[in-house]
Amino acid sequence: MGRQKPPLHPDNLGTFTMITGDSSGVSADIHDRMPVWLTAGQADEWLVAEPEDAIAMLLASEPAAMEAYRVHRAVNTPRNNSELLLKAVA
Repeated sequence: MGRQKPPLHPDNLGTFTMITGDSSGVSADIHDRMPVWLTAGQADEWLVAEPEDAIAMLLASEPAAMEAYRVHRAVNTPRNNSELLLKAVA
C-alpha cells in the first residue's frame, strides 16, 4: 500500500514555474540557461509587481553560490532516484 499525500487546498493547483535566464558563473561551462534566483522577500514583491518592474527584478537577480562537479551518467535517466547520484565521480 502506497503512502497517501494529504489533499491539496481546492485553490492550490500543486504546480510551479521555473524561470530561467542566461547562464553565468560555474553553470556557464555546463549549460547556456540557469534558474533566476529571488529571495523569499523578493518573491512576494515579484508576484504583485507591474510587468516592467517584475522583469527588472529578474534581470537584476544574483545567482546563489554554486559548486560544480562531475556526477555519474545515471543522473540523466529519470527512473534513477538515489542519493548516490549526488556524489562526485572522477
